[in-house]
This record gives sequence, C-alpha cells and structure tokens, in this order.
Amino acid sequence: MKRHVAATLVGVLGLLIMDSHIDWVHQDRSSLLQVSGRLFDARGWLSERWRQMRQDCRSVQTQAITSATAEAVLQAIQAHSLPDSLQAELFQVQTQGDWAMAEVAFKTLNPSIVVLRQLNGAWLILDSAVWSGSAAPWHAADFVRRYLRQQAPELPEPLLACFEIDLKRYGQGPARLGPVSALGLRP
Repeated sequence: MKRHVAATLVGVLGLLIMDSHIDWVHQDRSSLLQVSGRLFDARGWLSERWRQMRQDCRSVQTQAITSATAEAVLQAIQAHSLPDSLQAELFQVQTQGDWAMAEVAFKTLNPSIVVLRQLNGAWLILDSAVWSGSAAPWHAADFVRRYLRQQAPELPEPLLACFEIDLKRYGQGPARLGPVSALGLRP
C-alpha cells in the first residue's frame, strides 16, 4: 500500500474513532463536551482561564476570619435563616466598598456563597444572590459567577472575579437548577 493511501486511511479511521467518543451535548441552553460518556464544560473552563489571566484584585480586600468586618458578616448570616444558620462558620470573606462576598459552612446545610451589601452600617444579605449546592456537570466557578452576576448585576466585577470558588465543594453531584430559598438552598 502506498504511503499517502495509508496516511489517509489512518487519518479517516482516527477521525471516526474520535467521533464515536467525542460529542457536544445540549443542556440548559448551553453545550457540554462529552468524551466517552463523561461531560465537561469546555466553555466554563476556558472562561475561568481567561478570567484568571485578566483579573485585577487590587481593589478587593480579603478579610481575616477574626476581623470586625468578618464577624459582622457572619452575624448577618447567622441571623438570616434560623435555626440552621446559627452554627454557620466562615470559610472566607472578601469586600470591596460596601459589598461583601462570604463563603459559609453549616452543620446541616450545604456550604453557601452569600452576597451582602452594607446599608446604614449593617450588612444585608441579597436573598436572590446566594449560591448553595452543586453546579455539576458545569464548571463550578464559571457557573456560580454567572449565576451571581445575573442575580446581583450591581456587584463589583473585581469582587466577583477575585472570589475563590472551590471546585470540589461546588462541582460534585448533579446540577440542581430551579427555585432558590432564602440562603440559596434548593428544595
């Protein structure tokens, strides 16, 4: 067999094999890459890489968990959805101006990312801008950022972009879309 015929045959067979293992799946008004039955959010992964290259966090302050600001944010969260919120613990708090984002853990509820705004010296939770639960199969960081941007369009972009979102904590299990309760907990 001639070399160009063999190379063409290998190329065609390679494409056929790839086509049998790789596909685009449309879900929730977007697309996921399916490789041998596993779903990947290629768009979300690329979006997060782009965000990491261009983010500017100079205007964002990371608050120590023991700081007065972090304590005030925690108190606002603990008072919000009783009784489960009483035992909330902070993972992280970041602020920019009169805005804050906090990640909290609960004993009986899923971890949550909460957006707050300071009004007359008090931190108030934006009920619609809370994430809790899994974003899977979507890339968790990109999915959660898009959700919070939609729910709180006034939220400063640097604060949202610089807030660290743990892929393991929010990326496992099936995607849960639908109504959100006061702390973003899904029914």
